[in-house]
Amino acid sequence: MPKITTEFVVKWAATVFALITVYLTSHDFIPYNKYMGIMTAFLWMWLGFMWKQPSMWVLNIIMLVLYTSGLFIR
Repeated sequence: MPKITTEFVVKWAATVFALITVYLTSHDFIPYNKYMGIMTAFLWMWLGFMWKQPSMWVLNIIMLVLYTSGLFIR
């Protein structure tokens, strides 16, 4: 059994949130898909900082900006 660490919990929470985001998007649950997308991007960005992976920071910061702007621009 894997050791339960903050990284383990965040990684799996982010994965579950990503799957929920895809489900909500594919079934047109707007704006809930955007809220979940924001949480997903934030968690993966956090993991990127934990793993010291700049590519994950950049990708998920851009995703945060795009999801957030999508809430306010119609």
